[in-house]
Amino acid sequence: MSTLPRAVAAPARARARRATPQRAATLRPRALGTLYDVPVSNNGARCRLLARWLGLYDDLVLTNPNDAFADGGIKSAAYAEINPQLKMPTLVAANGLCVPESEVINAYLMDAASEGARRLATPKTIEGRTNGALATRTHDQYLVPIQGAMYRGPMDRATRATQLAEIARQLRILDEICGREDGDYVAGETKSAADAALFPTLIFCDFLLPKYFGWSEGAALGGANLRRMYEAVKRDPDGAKTYDEVRGGLEAWESAGRFEKVGIVDDVADVSFQWSF
Repeated sequence: MSTLPRAVAAPARARARRATPQRAATLRPRALGTLYDVPVSNNGARCRLLARWLGLYDDLVLTNPNDAFADGGIKSAAYAEINPQLKMPTLVAANGLCVPESEVINAYLMDAASEGARRLATPKTIEGRTNGALATRTHDQYLVPIQGAMYRGPMDRATRATQLAEIARQLRILDEICGREDGDYVAGETKSAADAALFPTLIFCDFLLPKYFGWSEGAALGGANLRRMYEAVKRDPDGAKTYDEVRGGLEAWESAGRFEKVGIVDDVADVSFQWSF
C-alpha cells in the first residue's frame, strides 16, 4: 500500500497522466492542486502571494507537509517521491504533475492564470521584464542560500558574520536593480513575480536584522528603492495577508525562544565580530 497522502498521486500514475495542453486547460477552475508549504516559509510565501495576485489562491489546497507526511514530514521517503530535494514548497497539480522549486511553481501559476490576470502581473516593457528577472535571479542565487545566517544555528560565528556582511551587499545590489524603473515595484509600475519573490525575504530582513543584529531600519532593506517596494506590497491587500502569515511565523519562532536556542543571542554578544551593517 502506498504511504503517500490521499491528495498525492503515486509517481507511476503521475507519469501516466502527464499533462497535455488540452488536459492542462481542464485544471481550472478550483482544481489547480495541492501546495505543500508552511506560513513562515519565504519561498512558499512567494507562491502564495503570486497565486493571490493571479486569482488562483482559492484554486489551491494549502497543506503543511509535516502534517500530511506524518512519518518524517519533508524528510520522509514519501515526500521525497514528490520532491527529491526534500525542500518546500512543492506543488502537486491536479493532474499529478509534481512541481518543486518556488520559481518553477510561479512559472506554472503564470501559465495557469487567465490571460487577463497574467497580463496584469507582467511588466509592460522589455526593460521592466529584464530587471524583474535579474532581481529574481540575484535574490535566488545569491541571497536565499545565505539567508539562514539570520535564523539558523548553531553556526560558526565567523561564518554567520561573513554571511551577514554578504546579505548586506546583496541587499544593496537588489536596491540598485529595484531603482532602475520608475514606479513602486521592482519592475516599475507593475507588480509582478519579482515582487512576490523578494517581498517575503524582506519580511525576514525587516524583522530579524534590526531586532537581533542591530541593523538600522534603512540598512535592513538595502536602501530606499527596496523600502519603497516593500511598503507598496505591504499596502496591497494580498501583500498584507502574506505579510501577516510570514511575520506571524517569525513571531512564533521568537515566542518559542528559537533565537536563543540556535545561538544567535550569544553570537551577537561577541563584539569581536561585526553584526550590524
